[in-house]
Amino acid sequence: MLSNKASSVLPPSSSSEDADAEDMRLVQLISAEKGEISLHIFHFFCNGLEKKEREIRYKYMSSRKFSLAMMGRLLSSSSSTTTTSRRVSSCSTGATCKNLCYSTSSADIQSRLEAAYTNAISARELEQLFNKGYAVIENAGFDPSVGREIRKEIDAIPNNRFTANSTRFVKDGTQTELVKQNIRELSPPFQETDGTFLNALQRDRTLLTLLNVHLPSETPSEMLFNASLKLQINDGENARFPIHFDSDSSTDQRRWTFLVYLNDEWEEKEKHGGELVLYLPFQEEKKVVVQPKMGTIVMFNSRYVAHSTLPFKGKCRVMYTVWLHCKGSLDGSAKRSTNNKKDSSSKSIETDAQTQLKKLLLPEQRKHLTKLVLAEEWAQSIAEAHDPKSESTARALKTHWEEVDIIARVLSQSFPFAFDRLAELMKTGKISEFPLKF
Repeated sequence: MLSNKASSVLPPSSSSEDADAEDMRLVQLISAEKGEISLHIFHFFCNGLEKKEREIRYKYMSSRKFSLAMMGRLLSSSSSTTTTSRRVSSCSTGATCKNLCYSTSSADIQSRLEAAYTNAISARELEQLFNKGYAVIENAGFDPSVGREIRKEIDAIPNNRFTANSTRFVKDGTQTELVKQNIRELSPPFQETDGTFLNALQRDRTLLTLLNVHLPSETPSEMLFNASLKLQINDGENARFPIHFDSDSSTDQRRWTFLVYLNDEWEEKEKHGGELVLYLPFQEEKKVVVQPKMGTIVMFNSRYVAHSTLPFKGKCRVMYTVWLHCKGSLDGSAKRSTNNKKDSSSKSIETDAQTQLKKLLLPEQRKHLTKLVLAEEWAQSIAEAHDPKSESTARALKTHWEEVDIIARVLSQSFPFAFDRLAELMKTGKISEFPLKF
């Protein structure tokens, strides 16, 4: 934890210059004690705040609620080759950097990447992410100059290094592989010759740090410890992703999904398509459609936010995905699901519709309910994303409808009084009044 000396350092002035100087001094104190800490991360927490608000934020960061030592460890992978002497520099735009961008000969690329995230993502977006399960940052929120450098390096990678995206599932002892048409991917490790930005991208820990700081203190099992990365290229001809969830809490550790789009050439008027769709049937938005333009960032809950991409008709749609993993894959959600099953089989079923509906809308049950509500659209997306004539596609559709049938029967038996209430609220739009957990 911080020493008393470091904890007592607070900005004495509300001016931007004085605040920047105090940021620098605070970081130097902490770095001397706990290892190198990023100025970009610090500035994220005080950018645009008045003096009093800045002081409150610093006090919080210096309290026992938040370990700066932990943050230092998270950033250690990206700073292992960085020298301790730094100089403040200007951003790539040529403007004076109010976010204290800095560089050394060995860390300039990493610093630019980190700044691209911290300058784009605010505390407000992260609060929405935690409360509503998603957040979208458009209008080239992610620094386009960094995005174009990453895109240039991706375009230079030979096609034979990419593999076709596919989904494997087992049914009755038979493994079926569903290959998506015209979608190819590449995961790290990258080669040194692939480019400096791609190599910086696979080492970057900025997103881990930002989310760990903002995670509610009452959910220690949700502390994030690892990030995984994947590049993706859609070659058009109506290629798309079907509706799906990125994660199942009972089988993997993925908790949050970050998508960054890298397409200067995408045009709505040309009807290129390939938009991302977030499905939120129990929220006011219902659906959120996102254009895959350069610098757009999309963040959402990997476990409980269903999503798809619409058929893409352009020539090339490029993006990368970062998944943030929590410490425990079985963080209690599977146990809660088991307990729910036990409760549902009990003879004493709760007869209050409102109470039942609240239980039905808990994350694990809501995930199944989402598939039930979207059943028709879900099936159509499966058919469009894969070869409609293949036996594997037919088997996948059969499995989908079998799952929908099981979900309908189990949920209607477990929550018999909730469904009429649910239908009523969804018809009136008042279902969004229920606070959802993510």
